[in-house]
Amino acid sequence: MHATVFVETESQKQIVVGRAGSVIKQIGTRARPEIEQILGQQIFLELQVKTRPKWRSDAAMLERLGI
Repeated sequence: MHATVFVETESQKQIVVGRAGSVIKQIGTRARPEIEQILGQQIFLELQVKTRPKWRSDAAMLERLGI
């Protein structure tokens, strides 16, 4: 399973990724059991962090994400 975490600035991206990927790894480690419980099967969770300026005020982007 692949998931993308969108942030608005490079500095936010650095925070979410963390030093040597430690924060994003922790996010994946905590999310995986919950997703597996919902789906009823084991998964491989691949997380990616992307910068997309002003995505929170982009109506098309919000609609695409189901928000």
